[in-house]
Amino acid sequence: MKLNLKKVILGITFFVTNVMCAQTIVSGTITDASQVPLPGVTIMEAGMNNGTVTDFDGTYSLELKSSNPVLNFSYIGFTTQTITVGNQTTINVKLEENQQILDEVVVVGYGKMKKSDLTGAVSSVNAEQLERFPKVNAADALQGQVAGLNIRANSSDAEGSGTSILVRGQNSISASNSPLIILDGIPYYGNLSEINPVDIASMDVLKDASSTAIYGSRGANGVILITTKKGKSGKPIISYDTYYRLDEVGYYPEMMNGQRFGDSKVEYGEPLTNIEQKNYDARHTTDWMDIATRSGQSVQHNVSVRGASDRINYYVSAGINDNEGIVVGDDFKRISLRTNIETEITDWITFGTTTQLGFYDRDGIQADVSKAFNSNPLGDAYNEDGSYTLDSWEDAFWAANPMSDTNAKNNNDNWRVITNNYFDIKIPFIDGLSYKLNVGYNYSHRQYERYYGMDTRTGNKVNGELYNSYQYDKDWVIENIISYNKTFGKHKLFLTGLYSTQENTYQFNTVTGRGFPNDLLGYYQQSNASSLSGDSNYTQRNYVSQMFRSNYTFDERYLLTFTIRRDGYSGFGQDNKFGIFPSFAFGWNLSNEGFIKNSKSLDFISQLKLRLSYGENGNEAIAPYSSLAPLYSKANLDENHQTAVGYYPEKLGNPELSWETTRSFNIGTDFSLWNNRVSGSVDAYFSNTSDLLLNRTIPALNGTDQITENIGETKNRGIDISLNTINISKKDFTWKTNFIFSKYTTEIVNVGLVDDNGNYIDDVASRWFIGEPINVNYDYLIDGVWQVEDFNDPNIPDTMKEGYRPGDMRYKDVNEDGIVNASDQTLIGSAVPSFSAGLTNIISYKNFSFSFFLNSIVGVDRRNPILGNFIPQLENVYNVVDYWREDNPNTIYPKNTPGSNKYDTDYFDSATFLRLQDITLSYNFERELLEKIGLNNLQVYIDLRNVHTWTDWIGVDPEHTSSQGNPMPKSYLMGLKVSL
Repeated sequence: MKLNLKKVILGITFFVTNVMCAQTIVSGTITDASQVPLPGVTIMEAGMNNGTVTDFDGTYSLELKSSNPVLNFSYIGFTTQTITVGNQTTINVKLEENQQILDEVVVVGYGKMKKSDLTGAVSSVNAEQLERFPKVNAADALQGQVAGLNIRANSSDAEGSGTSILVRGQNSISASNSPLIILDGIPYYGNLSEINPVDIASMDVLKDASSTAIYGSRGANGVILITTKKGKSGKPIISYDTYYRLDEVGYYPEMMNGQRFGDSKVEYGEPLTNIEQKNYDARHTTDWMDIATRSGQSVQHNVSVRGASDRINYYVSAGINDNEGIVVGDDFKRISLRTNIETEITDWITFGTTTQLGFYDRDGIQADVSKAFNSNPLGDAYNEDGSYTLDSWEDAFWAANPMSDTNAKNNNDNWRVITNNYFDIKIPFIDGLSYKLNVGYNYSHRQYERYYGMDTRTGNKVNGELYNSYQYDKDWVIENIISYNKTFGKHKLFLTGLYSTQENTYQFNTVTGRGFPNDLLGYYQQSNASSLSGDSNYTQRNYVSQMFRSNYTFDERYLLTFTIRRDGYSGFGQDNKFGIFPSFAFGWNLSNEGFIKNSKSLDFISQLKLRLSYGENGNEAIAPYSSLAPLYSKANLDENHQTAVGYYPEKLGNPELSWETTRSFNIGTDFSLWNNRVSGSVDAYFSNTSDLLLNRTIPALNGTDQITENIGETKNRGIDISLNTINISKKDFTWKTNFIFSKYTTEIVNVGLVDDNGNYIDDVASRWFIGEPINVNYDYLIDGVWQVEDFNDPNIPDTMKEGYRPGDMRYKDVNEDGIVNASDQTLIGSAVPSFSAGLTNIISYKNFSFSFFLNSIVGVDRRNPILGNFIPQLENVYNVVDYWREDNPNTIYPKNTPGSNKYDTDYFDSATFLRLQDITLSYNFERELLEKIGLNNLQVYIDLRNVHTWTDWIGVDPEHTSSQGNPMPKSYLMGLKVSL
């Protein structure tokens, strides 16, 4: 009886102990070696499906479930630590950086791999890097972050949509050079501004042929993989971030004032009109750029909830971004909702969905900035009642007020649904074998309704004009993916097979009406139009693909990758719809070799890997039906004066039309030195693109002189360098630097034209020259201004002087035949940059973080119309005060008289620049304060954008395609991030 009672007491004690242990809560702070808090560290209880993650301040709290709990602390880039809890309730952990940084996981397409196992050139940008400098457009956040990724701001607007993206330069002459965008596993063809950057977890850029060959016919121009955020283990985290941004006009060239313009016009020989004379006498100047621009502003709000339980993880977010650009009428609003859910239905079946709903408002008609640059400063912008004039002065052809159409009623709305739904099945009884089904769908509907009333210049001419357009874009893809991932001792094998189909359809319908009794009904009065016309279009693209990829690793030292993909595209000729694209790559982890690991003289090497790859990719980026002979209609009257419609071919069909093919070699190295104080990669590449998709001129025997063929060849070579350094690492102070450098050269080998001897020749009319880049500057070469004494110089042939006067533009006699004509046009400067570079510095002191980003493009020359339009032929742009005169001969600008620029030649100017593009300062509040107000983290920050640009370029911005487009804004941003 006593023994039984003793057993009962022991049993009760054991039970109570277990209960108490199960209810134990452990908490603490996770930092790195410098005592900097680490957000996002995963803490898991060993043997239990129980865990959490640290907040922004590196703190965590976890309720334990086991009787003898053991915790694992893991974080990408750091060594995992395992700690037995025992009686501890507070566990603070200092994680050591994992020097094996190449073991980070990156997305490679149809799967993930450790960076140490990669054989291709892949660069990654994580959420922290993307969010460091807040942007409306995700493309802007990538600028200057990836070597070999060239992102250029061709223009400035509220949406941030004026960017072009190139991966390692141009390969194609006529087809698209844009990279393929993959969003959560499915192709994405929308604008990157329609994706909320806050939702993005990472962006991985596949650059070489071995990496991109997995996407076959669409990977020739590189691939950008965008992965959105998912839930993490632990309690739900509610996050909110917001910012307010003020935009001001950064820079535009000095314009002529009214007095200067009037004097120049009279000097030119043109009399002033009545309006000009009135304003000249009143010494009145209209600053059109000041009227067309304004202070812009942007407000963004984002809220998200993310977390995970035993079998489900989730990320749900909602965001709104409302932008007013610096040009009057330039507005953009984005509202996005995202739901990413992944659930384990069973131990071997997982279902997931990533879905975004988006609404995009582009209402408003913006002021015509290009016209503002060229408008008469002696014109009138306003009527007496304060409304805009339609014509700023008497000349109706030249004198449109750049603001005259901003009164138009405009509704430009776009809805988009992007969803990818998948089943991931681990095949029972076969360890390592899995099957994944992806079903993606992308639907976009755009409704564009515009009405120019009588208070607009366009509408006033025709008694009102409406334009209504309805556009639909649908894309679906089904992918069947089977994978086998297994380790056998020192052997690691990762096999992937794919079969996919895809269809894209595009449809739009438009109606244009003119002549209305009044403006009351705006664009809702098609039936009232005096004349009505319409247009419609429908295109469909279909793809079928099969792919096999094999990755093999031996002893973590030797890596082999082989990929082959077969693609079919409906847009090509009946005889050549399919193409096959193979690639292979080899990698060698030298740092895992004994002669390095055991060498004291080489102990500074933490990681060192060599890579070599070769692959073939296709480019099918041409319009559907390009292999067919399109027919154009033409209406004529027959003998009975009835309308008869006839059709004629625009060009000949070509059933042999097929892919451009790019064959590319890449050699590279990834390295980490001195315990990760210095790390980076270097890649050199060479590619050759053949069977270019070009239009060729043929004899017009069949009623047309054009045909699209696979002719011509280009080659491209370059180097990418990425370097990361930890310059200082102290307890309260760190300084890190990221540097990228890219250089490429593109060269035309031939464009299919041959001379009588069968030798390849230039296509001068198209500005395509053998041995030169695809894009060139080609014109007459300005050789100064004719001086009085030149006409008495016996060393200058008389034939050069004929037709010229002192003060006229002088042109270079390039071929030295004594006369200047079209054969003297030549290449001027370089339209391709010598190199581009980016430098980011991140400095942290206690709770403060300071970062700045420098961006540069060097060695590029561009045509500059601002300098060319210096003579005020009714209007003017740039304030030139240095025209040639007999008492002012030492100038580059000719005399201000008609005909002084015989060939209307523009000047070419250096567009080299160095820009302090972003400065950010942030502060994370102390944990003690946050606990008092019930928050997990609180961060405030300020950001300055487009701070200063060092350049000799004269125009709105050296990056912009047009020197007379929207100015680059200078931005001032204040933001806040908070989580519960």
